[in-house]
Amino acid sequence: MNSVEEQTDAMAASFSATPYEVNDPWGQTTARGLHSLDLSNVLSGIPLPGIYTTAFDLAQPVGGKISVSALNKVLGVSGLPPSTVDKIMNIVVPPTRSRVTKGECSVTLALVAMAQKSMDLTIENLTAHKEDLPVPHLPGLEAIDFGSVADSALYGATSSLPRHHHPVHVGSSVSDPWRSSTILTTKGNGYPPAPSYLASPPISSSELPQCADPEATRKEMYQWFLNLDTIKITFAPEKEGIFLFKHVNYIVESKNRQTTVVRRYSDFWWMLEVLSKRFPFRILPNLPPKRLGVADEAFLERRIRGLTRFMNALIRHPVLRNDPLVVSFLTEPVELAIWRKDVVISTEDEFTTRLPISETLSKQIPMTLDLELEAVKRRLPASIEYYRSMVHVLDRIQKRTEANAADYTRFSLALTALADCERKCHIEDCYNCGQLSEGYNKIGSHFSRASNLVEEEARATQRAMVESLKRHRDLLVSVRELLQRRDQSREGNVAEMLKKRIASNEAKLKTLRTSAANAVAAAASSANGNSVDSSSSASIYDSQIEKAINNINSDRAELRVQEQRAVLLQHTLWMEITYFHKSHALIATMYQTFVHGQMKTSQSLHDNWKSLSPIVHDMPMEVNGFN
Repeated sequence: MNSVEEQTDAMAASFSATPYEVNDPWGQTTARGLHSLDLSNVLSGIPLPGIYTTAFDLAQPVGGKISVSALNKVLGVSGLPPSTVDKIMNIVVPPTRSRVTKGECSVTLALVAMAQKSMDLTIENLTAHKEDLPVPHLPGLEAIDFGSVADSALYGATSSLPRHHHPVHVGSSVSDPWRSSTILTTKGNGYPPAPSYLASPPISSSELPQCADPEATRKEMYQWFLNLDTIKITFAPEKEGIFLFKHVNYIVESKNRQTTVVRRYSDFWWMLEVLSKRFPFRILPNLPPKRLGVADEAFLERRIRGLTRFMNALIRHPVLRNDPLVVSFLTEPVELAIWRKDVVISTEDEFTTRLPISETLSKQIPMTLDLELEAVKRRLPASIEYYRSMVHVLDRIQKRTEANAADYTRFSLALTALADCERKCHIEDCYNCGQLSEGYNKIGSHFSRASNLVEEEARATQRAMVESLKRHRDLLVSVRELLQRRDQSREGNVAEMLKKRIASNEAKLKTLRTSAANAVAAAASSANGNSVDSSSSASIYDSQIEKAINNINSDRAELRVQEQRAVLLQHTLWMEITYFHKSHALIATMYQTFVHGQMKTSQSLHDNWKSLSPIVHDMPMEVNGFN
């Protein structure tokens, strides 16, 4: 692969994202004002009842935080009056925040428990009683519908840090390729000869039926991408190790293989290192970067999304996905570090296993390939920057949408509390004020529903657009690195060096043979026909001539190998650039999914406000009714 610096830059580009902890999605981070106290650490180090963790987990945290809307749903089952719920939310959540941390959620639940015990709702009172906190009563907590956060199968799925035990069903329907007697006897790096689809990249003839209709073929190619395996990565429930050296385990699930394995970050890194040696001229995805010390949950959340993109990129590649190492990574049930001790992993590059090549292979390579590669190379830097910009902008849009959802929730809380406050008018027999109060409740419920719809839109934007844009940005970065490796391979042109050495040795051989003939003639003339002297003169050059001939033959054999490798390199680059080109079809799918989601949300919001319209029109509007 590239140098360590280039790898680090590429991985950072693949990993970069605007963090979830941005407070104000419309501009610079806003000061907390009255919320200058960091409530995240108020209950730090205090053993909390299990319901605190359970409630936070059920609210589907992302990056170690949950949305204001999800927190409001938790408070909704507490049975507290709306005014109390609104007061608690105002104490804990600053007006510029749309997400809260686990510590802030714990403070919220502690205040709920205090309110249920009729205690004063202040942070000072909470601090005074933090050693003997009451347990909040939240009936129906597990029945709350927090909406779906599962990613579309097309883009791969991730989930936030789970606190509940996640059952791991390990096993595989695919036997270990290195333990198979057939594979062990195969020449090279442990996998069988090149499959048939290498002849017409990247669609396998066994996977894509041949069809004379171009439109049907296009649809079949499109379906081929959609039918590929999908890898889902989640966090294992516990960290291993001691103190600062704890590491996170990842649960890797393969949809098509129906397998689940547990892997460490170092396992992903090792697999990429081996693949980079086996497939130096393939589009290799990048991993999210390493991090020394203790990583926070926001970092781990970004890493798991990067790992998900990495694995799904491998699984979509028509060659890499069938490599025995990738298959074993997804199916081997034991810990990978233990498994590696029992197998021999070859790092020979793929060209070694495909020699000698067919004479017809070079005829398949387009004559314009080098021009096409150069055209792609020229476009890549600008394309990568455009995608990085789009990722950043859409990430801000997603956070603004999430902030809108939080504001709808706050407005709904305030309006519901207002309805409770103004239910009774100062005029004892006033009917219209009661009607207004009832209208407040109904309007508040519609704002709450709007909050849920807008929050789901934010999730859909993250799933269907942000991650998909990052996926294609990562692909562009990987193609750029591939072309860089191709340029580096040209700098040390072994074939040209061999040709020069062969020419030099042939000239040397010609000189040696001439010198030997002259020596024999001279010796024969001076010795008056003495055959012993003639033979002695000739033998002086025999060993040098033989050595020169051997060197020439060896270099010619190596030159044939290098020429065949050059053909394989061009053929491989053609396949990779074809695969890259076909991958653009997924961009249209991404936008189709996004537009469909926007239309669905817009329609739902329209229906929500339309159903509210007759309610607000029935509210008392006559001035004389308030005499």
